[in-house]
Amino acid sequence: MRLLGVELTRLRWRRAVLLLLLACLVVPALIFAVTAWDTRPVSGAELARAQQQVEQMRSESGFERELRMCQQRPHRFGAATADECETQVGPQVAWFVSRSPLDLRELSRGLWPTVIVLLSGLLMLLGTTFAGADWNSGSMSNQLLFEPRRLRVWAAKAAAVFVTAAVTAAVTLALFWGAFELLASARGIETAPRVTSFIVHESMRGVVLAAFGALGAFALTMFFRSTVATLGILFAVTLVGSLVLAALGVGEQWFPHVNVAAWVLDGVHYFVEPPLSCQTVVSAGTDCSTRRTVTQGDAAAYLGVLLLVAVGLSMISFRRRDVP
Repeated sequence: MRLLGVELTRLRWRRAVLLLLLACLVVPALIFAVTAWDTRPVSGAELARAQQQVEQMRSESGFERELRMCQQRPHRFGAATADECETQVGPQVAWFVSRSPLDLRELSRGLWPTVIVLLSGLLMLLGTTFAGADWNSGSMSNQLLFEPRRLRVWAAKAAAVFVTAAVTAAVTLALFWGAFELLASARGIETAPRVTSFIVHESMRGVVLAAFGALGAFALTMFFRSTVATLGILFAVTLVGSLVLAALGVGEQWFPHVNVAAWVLDGVHYFVEPPLSCQTVVSAGTDCSTRRTVTQGDAAAYLGVLLLVAVGLSMISFRRRDVP
């Protein structure tokens, strides 16, 4: 516990870490502000301006000509009768005030995963920066003079990163969810219990992803002893890796981003080409469906193996390699 306290103090006093922790709060706050503005209710003044625009368009000769054509042949314009032509072809107020209202169910499938991934990325940078600074400054050898048991040092540093990432992610996502809940309540929007339950569980999975992601980034940096090398590996795995796997014809269930999405969203679907036998005579037991599923359990196993490999190699390397 003493070593953990020391590492937490060292972590807290790093400027880069403080900036990353600040970004973990500021970025979701900006996303919340933009979303709240984009989904704001339509005001009376906006409705009045929209009505004026509608009346102006209706007064133009082009509208009158199109209206007469619709009244002569309403079915060509999608109207059942001539009386429906004015609403069918005419300008509508909704054309000019078409903002979508706040929908927490939709946000839980689009915005929440985005925030979780951004938050996880920032906390992975935190883990990388914390470990890389010790190697870049050469202070690692000095630290081992006070505590020669290397695995204890490694574990204390990893625990500091893990705890900081978990607490930061939990606080940030709780504030993010609380802000949207208050916004929905202020606008008179009721949140279905199942939506609330899904967002809460999604946020919990996000905390786990962020904490273990930061731990994995820390482990890689302790192995490579370089922040730049770790960032290059992470870039290759997250972006280039999927492209390489796709070029090799590997199934999407092995793509890193698919498994991350499956973990956060409690499973995702992807599509495959059906077997050639499905184009002719389908034999018994042949699966001709084009949709496959990566479950949360599949994603946990996939990401867990990657984490165990990174942690194992990092601990073995730190224990056996010379420290400059």
